[in-house]
Amino acid sequence: MHCRSWCIFNFMGTSEDNSKYIQLYMLYTRKDVKESYDRIPLAESSVTDESCFSDVDSAEERSLFSKTESSSDEMPAVNIFLLAKVFLPRVLTGSQAYAEVFHINSALTVTPFFCWLLNLLAVFGRKLVSPLVSVLTLFKGSLLLVAAIIAFVVGTTVHDRISNDFRYAGDTFMLVTVAVGGTYLTLPFLFTKIKYVEHEIRYLRISTIFGLITVYILEILWCWATLDVVPQIDPCSVSLSQTNNETYCLPPDYTLQSAAENGEISTIPFTKVINSLYPQYSWVATIISLFIMVSITVSYLFNSTILCHTVEGVITSWWKESWNKCDFMEIKCQNVTSSLANIVFLSVIFTVAMFNPKSFLQVVEKLMSFGLNFGLGFFISFIVWRCTSKKYRDLDVPLPLSKVQIHLQYIVIVFFMTASIYDIVVWISESV
Repeated sequence: MHCRSWCIFNFMGTSEDNSKYIQLYMLYTRKDVKESYDRIPLAESSVTDESCFSDVDSAEERSLFSKTESSSDEMPAVNIFLLAKVFLPRVLTGSQAYAEVFHINSALTVTPFFCWLLNLLAVFGRKLVSPLVSVLTLFKGSLLLVAAIIAFVVGTTVHDRISNDFRYAGDTFMLVTVAVGGTYLTLPFLFTKIKYVEHEIRYLRISTIFGLITVYILEILWCWATLDVVPQIDPCSVSLSQTNNETYCLPPDYTLQSAAENGEISTIPFTKVINSLYPQYSWVATIISLFIMVSITVSYLFNSTILCHTVEGVITSWWKESWNKCDFMEIKCQNVTSSLANIVFLSVIFTVAMFNPKSFLQVVEKLMSFGLNFGLGFFISFIVWRCTSKKYRDLDVPLPLSKVQIHLQYIVIVFFMTASIYDIVVWISESV
């Protein structure tokens, strides 16, 4: 996982040629990128088109617009479907987390409120999202460290019997793909928030690598703690003669097997077991439930903002002439269309979550896993190949990667395309 995360970052944030793609990618998929053009060094151009935006009227900026408009047919399409399906599991998980914290029997009751409050905030309250996400992320990070460490300590105290079966290693691999695979979707958004200078790009690279390593360690601690506390299957259903202890026979919904069958997150059986059998640790269950609630809220809000930026960027590329004409009515129409398109995309996610609330595990394990693996194996490799062409070699990059690092794309292709094929084979074998 460490190697995987390292490869993701190197191909997304700091490659000499990939940085050129990011500039063009931002133009086509990020509405607010025009505000950052003054810090991107570009080649001189003789373009003299007039612009009604006085703050983006320099020759260098017009050069980028000229280049991108002339090469728009050659740009790869933005994979909005890949972004959209990231949100369905978060809607389902978030609804379950809020229902658990506020002791609501049905997570389906929470789904409309959770989904649409955050959707409207992402579409119409964009200025509030960044500071809100920053504050909640700090709070979430603190809870994450406390929850993971305490849960691990409690797990070692309880120490339920763990059975290993490596036939299911593939399922774990697909879930791990989802856990850290969204990096390449969020890094372009984060890249626009830093200055285009060597030391800031290096800091972004280092912080991303250490962040992913931290996630890797905490994932291990959380999984270990969960397996120590929550039975994998109902021991009473296997053999009633194996135990004479009636308290050991938990209800069927207190197992990880039940959570998987009902599309629930693992914290639900975790808190049930803690509250029922180990009431002295009930405060641990409360902290973990609160962390999951805040974490999913931040994740959904941040990713929905990225989706909205992407949709608006695509629509902006269809209205490219509006950037060069002082037709403010057309620009207003473009903004209204962008908002409506965002609502349509988010409505589709909400509809699927409402009518198929038990699809959490299936979506995460299969659909998201395949999408992220294919995105990393094909699209990222295509980006690196595309940016190494002669067309983009005239752009200056503050912190280029070495040729050895760029050649890692071939390992990425083999590894993640193999994972994509594995996803398809497993999906077909389970459907037959």
